Amino acid sequence: MPQAPDPAPRPNVRMIAERAGVSTATVSLALRRHPRISADTRKRVVKAAEELGYRPDPQVAKLMHHLRARRPQGFQSTLAALTTIPAERELPYIRRLLRSATERAQALGYAMTPLRLEEGAGRRADIERMLKARGVEGLLLLPMAAPAEFKELLDWRKFAVVTATNAVLAPEFHRVVPHQFSNMLTICEQLTTRGYRRIGLVLNSRQDLTVGHGFSAAVVWQNVLGGAESVMPFVFEGEGRTELKKWFEREKPDAIIASGELEAKDIARELDLRVPGKIGFAVANRSGASVFAGIEERPEEIGSASIRLLASLVQHGEKGIPEVPTVTMVKGVWMDGKSVREPRRGVVTSTEHEAF
Repeated sequence: MPQAPDPAPRPNVRMIAERAGVSTATVSLALRRHPRISADTRKRVVKAAEELGYRPDPQVAKLMHHLRARRPQGFQSTLAALTTIPAERELPYIRRLLRSATERAQALGYAMTPLRLEEGAGRRADIERMLKARGVEGLLLLPMAAPAEFKELLDWRKFAVVTATNAVLAPEFHRVVPHQFSNMLTICEQLTTRGYRRIGLVLNSRQDLTVGHGFSAAVVWQNVLGGAESVMPFVFEGEGRTELKKWFEREKPDAIIASGELEAKDIARELDLRVPGKIGFAVANRSGASVFAGIEERPEEIGSASIRLLASLVQHGEKGIPEVPTVTMVKGVWMDGKSVREPRRGVVTSTEHEAF
């Protein structure tokens, strides 16, 4: 019997290097879109790989990733975290997020530089020069003092960017944020299992915009389709709640949801309500031990996930405004507090189901 011809050798990195006229190390870095490789060289390597019909071996790629992960990380470059919130107004949520982001960055070999900007600042060529002088390649946009557009702040083409907030209205970058709609539905569910039927939301319109209307949408869904009674949310403009008492007397809520603990205390004081008391209170962002029940938004997870994504963008040379921005949403966890009564006997929440 005639012998079958030997199969053509599978295209490999060495063959690509010979065709492109570069080293095998350059091929490896170019195929991983490493920023050290120029765009022209990367195009030449990719073209050679396509002409040869090269396909990476997933088992080899897995092994190389494992080896790189075990190797101690040397210094990569510098990242910067930007916010418009002054230090004296910084909430524990931001401090925890930034601390986690900094620790993750250092573990990956990056330095982290926090930077505070003036609210409403326009184009800042001085900031851009400072960032480049410090070798900053990636930017993490933290929660801001107010929702705003930042199109003209920097030449975004020079940086890899990830936002850890919905307050950056434009440009649209990759985001890692709390799952606001899901978190608010969890609050509503927890309140209904405790016998509350008239759930009222008190929220600043600016805050509602910041979370993409996730809070108000979830409460309206609960009160219309989720088994509770219809209560119109109290979404107010500016800093004042001048119509709060009228809303309370008209809607008669038996439970009130506020964005945070300070807001909940102010609302209780304005309505002359005791906490704990007859009217239940829950907050959308609880941090640490508190009398208020509500959602722990897991800022450490958000900070860590943001840096993992940002480091990947830097390593692959992906800078500027993405054509298809992605959103990673982190679900929070319900934390009990004395501001609401205990669940009714025999009622099992979805959170308790998950525990099983």
